[in-house]
Amino acid sequence: MDMVTKQSAVQIASNEIVRFLKEEKLKPGDKLPPEVEMSRRLGISRATLREVYHQLQASGYIDLINGRGAFAAGPKKEFDDALYWFRTNEAKLKDYLEVRLSIDPLAARLAAQRKTEDDIVLLRNIEQTFEEAISRKDNVGMADKDAEFHARIVQMTGNELLIALEKIINHYFEKLRQTSFLLEQHANNAIKPHRAIMEAIARGDYMAAERESSAHMRQSLHDLCGVSLPPEL
Repeated sequence: MDMVTKQSAVQIASNEIVRFLKEEKLKPGDKLPPEVEMSRRLGISRATLREVYHQLQASGYIDLINGRGAFAAGPKKEFDDALYWFRTNEAKLKDYLEVRLSIDPLAARLAAQRKTEDDIVLLRNIEQTFEEAISRKDNVGMADKDAEFHARIVQMTGNELLIALEKIINHYFEKLRQTSFLLEQHANNAIKPHRAIMEAIARGDYMAAERESSAHMRQSLHDLCGVSLPPEL
C-alpha cells in the first residue's frame, strides 16, 4: 500500500485498505495486519486508523472484534448496492441531514416539555419494535419503525407546522432509511441514540433531549456523508 498524506487521511486510507483487501484476496474472516503495522504502512496514527476502521465496518468491508482486531467481512451484494446509492446521492443526503439537524433537536426539546405518560408508553413500544426488527435483520421493519419513532416525537410537540414539516422530510428520507439499514452497523448505531433521546424525553429533561437528538443527527451526517461539524454549531 502507498503512503498517504495528512490531507484527507481518513478517506485516502479507507480507499487504500479497500484496495489492500482486494489485492490480497482476503477471505471473510481473514485477519488484517496488526494496527501498528497498518498505521505504519499507511503513514497515519493509530487513532486515525481506528476511525478508518469504524467507517469501513459501517460500510461492510471489515468486522471489528474487541480484543482480536480487524477481519475481512463477507461479500454482500446489499453492501455494494447501498454504497453505490450513497455515493450517487451524497449531495442530497447532506441536504436532508442538515435540515434534520435543525428540526429533530427542536422536536425533541418540545416533546420533553409537552409529553404525556401515554406518549412515553407509545414511544417505548415503537423503539422496542425497532430493536426487534434489527435483531431479525428486517430491513423494511427497521425503516418503518425508525420513521415512526421520529414522527412520534414530532407529534408529541403538538406543533402543527412542525408536524407538517416532518411529513415532508420523512418523504425524502424514505429511500435513505431503507438503504442505510442495509448496512447492519448503521442500524445498530441507532439503538443507543434512540434510547438516550427517549429517556431524556421521558424524564422531561428538554436540554438533554435536544442535545442527544443533535448528537444523533451529527453522527448520521458523519457516518453517511463524512461531514464532521464543530461542537458549537
